[in-house]
Amino acid sequence: MPYLLNPAGRMVALDEQQYNKYLGMPGFIKPTTEQVIEYETARTKRILQMKQKDPEKNSIYFVTVSRGGTNGYSVCADQIIKELRNLDVPLYTEPKDHKIAFLFHVPYSLLQLNAPYKILYTMFESDRIPDDWIDYLNAANKVIVPSKFCQQTFSRSGIKSEVVPLGYDDSIFTYQERRKRKVFTFLHYDAFNIRKGFTEVFKAFNQEFKPDEPVQMVFKTIKNAAPFPISKSQYPNIDVIYGKKSTKELLDILKSSDAFVFPSRGEGFGMTPLEAMATGLPTIVPNAHGIAEYFNSDLMYEVKVKETCPALYNRYKGQNVGNMVICDVDDLARQMRYIYEHQKEAAEKGKAAAEYVKQWTFKNTASKLKVILDGVLNRPIEQKPVTNVLPLERVRG
Repeated sequence: MPYLLNPAGRMVALDEQQYNKYLGMPGFIKPTTEQVIEYETARTKRILQMKQKDPEKNSIYFVTVSRGGTNGYSVCADQIIKELRNLDVPLYTEPKDHKIAFLFHVPYSLLQLNAPYKILYTMFESDRIPDDWIDYLNAANKVIVPSKFCQQTFSRSGIKSEVVPLGYDDSIFTYQERRKRKVFTFLHYDAFNIRKGFTEVFKAFNQEFKPDEPVQMVFKTIKNAAPFPISKSQYPNIDVIYGKKSTKELLDILKSSDAFVFPSRGEGFGMTPLEAMATGLPTIVPNAHGIAEYFNSDLMYEVKVKETCPALYNRYKGQNVGNMVICDVDDLARQMRYIYEHQKEAAEKGKAAAEYVKQWTFKNTASKLKVILDGVLNRPIEQKPVTNVLPLERVRG
């Protein structure tokens, strides 16, 4: 991995894309071979010293239940680990006698973690958390959530939390120049997932655009097949991209699109609109739930919320998990038509949004988490007593 000295004289490790971007910028210079050797030697020495110290006093056990999967926790976990380690946070993914156990997931695994101090970083998409979360949440020394929406939701159940926003990978999702194409392309992620607003997008597009107009709708789904037929004879202007894709493949899909449509019913934060906007795509979203954390009416196209509906989760059947929102199909159709008919304006707004969203990156997430983690590592800790011991039949793994 190449190095540069930044304007403050600090050595920074960069990937090839970042290196080529910053090389030649004022204040950034190539270090000498001796400087690189000195830096790497000192870094190796720090790591060895850290490993030789008592791990219970100096390290963090990072736990997430689904690394490598397709949900939000899985997508974010590796990025958070990488950025925290780039900041020299003593983070491990193997269970030993660590001072802090940091769970990035739903709270059911919290009681299984053996550490003096337990941090839970979690989220929920509706306006009420499940009742069976509360005892687990009370076992945490600190609860972190990614948005003020989540903070308010947790507060309704008596849970205090601190907000640390999530972000996007700014080493992958960068601004992309787009030429005007013959066929204007709208893109929607996580198709066939009702919570993401697929139903509203499907209705709005087919209601607003005629088959002979030079416009198409692309649905990206992690599924390998559609739950119902979408034939070219019936829907000539609709394409579907199936299966899980790498971040590079997702970037290529975004580069091939002209606008992003995401009328989600509920988000704990909502990372995918940030990725889209980072590439310069004009984006249609509601100013609601977790997306409200970064919503900007000057830089995004707002689709109005029409009504609320009960939140439905297969995992929480029989529990009251509050409500989500449903966006107005007619208003969504109007916004899509407006972007299509004002493509230059939309492209300019997308370019401005690409600068705006740089506030929400995984680097910034890690910087905020480091402050919290350093504060715990640098003070003596008394293990929090478990005051609510759950009956065996209620403990989840």
